[in-house]
Amino acid sequence: MIGKARCPNCPGCVLSVGAVTAQSNGRPGMDRADVIVVGAGYAGLSAARALRRSGVDVLVLEASARIGGRVHTERIEGGWAIDLGAQSISQGHTAFAALAQECGAKTFTPPTAGRSVLLEGTTHRTFKGQHPPLPPLVLAVLAQAMWRLERLAARIDTERPWAAPGADRFDAMTAATWLRRNLPERRARNLAEVMIGEELSVDVGSVSMLALLTAIRASGGVESGTAAESVLELFVEGADAPALAIAEELGEDLRLDSPVTSIQRLADGVLVGGAFGAVRGERVIVAVPPTLAGRIDYDPPLPAARDHLTQRVPMGSVLKVFAVYERPFWRDLGRTGQAFNLSGPIPVIFDASRPGGPGCLGALIPGRAAHRLAELPAATRRSTVLAEFARAFGRVALAPIDWREKAWAEDPYCRGGYNAYFPPGVLTSVGHALRTPVGPIHWAGSETATEWSGYIEGAIRSGDRAAAEVLGGLSITAGA
Repeated sequence: MIGKARCPNCPGCVLSVGAVTAQSNGRPGMDRADVIVVGAGYAGLSAARALRRSGVDVLVLEASARIGGRVHTERIEGGWAIDLGAQSISQGHTAFAALAQECGAKTFTPPTAGRSVLLEGTTHRTFKGQHPPLPPLVLAVLAQAMWRLERLAARIDTERPWAAPGADRFDAMTAATWLRRNLPERRARNLAEVMIGEELSVDVGSVSMLALLTAIRASGGVESGTAAESVLELFVEGADAPALAIAEELGEDLRLDSPVTSIQRLADGVLVGGAFGAVRGERVIVAVPPTLAGRIDYDPPLPAARDHLTQRVPMGSVLKVFAVYERPFWRDLGRTGQAFNLSGPIPVIFDASRPGGPGCLGALIPGRAAHRLAELPAATRRSTVLAEFARAFGRVALAPIDWREKAWAEDPYCRGGYNAYFPPGVLTSVGHALRTPVGPIHWAGSETATEWSGYIEGAIRSGDRAAAEVLGGLSITAGA
């Protein structure tokens, strides 16, 4: 039997860190399970949970010393949660909401009373509501472009975006090219670039226009996606609370510190290997981003389309930072804690303070800006970010009592932002390999979701979909 250890993110949680009890399979000392799941993010955990509840013997192998994948919650003094990864739940996230309710994970809506801040060059203005105080012409041009995006995205089948009308043309251009042609007004284009960059964790010059339209369609359209971002809730105990509950449920069927380095297809199943040894199973679900899935050694090699896909779908890049203060001082100034910057290194600042807790300002820096800041010395990076916080909310923002940051591109088991992205030419050439199983190998992860890809919601749905695929192909009788 395995030993147990305290989860490094949650002192009160006990998780498995060893191997499951070995079951004889003709090779002494080798573990086995009906289904092996690679990755303990929300996709892998959801798949394992669904399979286990159907009576299937499951083993989850997680490379890192924690669960959650691109969800990473830390606790500061007093036990208050800081979400260094994905953090929110919003309308339309029905699977995540059902899971959170079942696990008893409480949420709250960040306060919206007061005025937000718009920074543009040397200009500092405050405003109420969701729309920055830009000239009517700018907002009209932006609204017209959003209308065009809505109409184009409505033609996309998220299961087969490469089959959409005009797919080849849109996949041959970047989102930046389309924006230049359809948003000639500079300020309107800057705002659109900020919105897309925050959504996809990549600069608009790197992502295919077809991929952008697919992402818009996957979140229900422009209006639905915008509403999801503007009406959201955070978790009181952190976004990893439901994941920790699933991990506790899995118990000894979850193994941490177990990077998978090889998957061998056998006549009657798979052999999954790593420094931990080998585990034999009938099926395997690989629930990690495509680029990391491509670093596993497959025997026999994967089909060319799948292999090429893993080489051509990189991760976005995000630097996430939090400054903690004794209290949310900006509320005394009548500010919401939200700021938009159309020309600086930090596009959006937001209030992430927990009810009754200290003040917490957060920021997401995507794309090239994330890379540039991550390359700076830690002290310089911190002072650069705090200077932007001070521009928005005053000099008191320069002196936080705690500071947390995570450069996701440096995480060895994520290697990038909260989503992978599709450069031009990928979806129409090898996109069909994204979800297609290869014999007993199935794929999950937020990128594979046809709804809410790039969100925790998409990860959960992808895990449920992969579990359903596996249940349809298993030779064993679930629950037997």
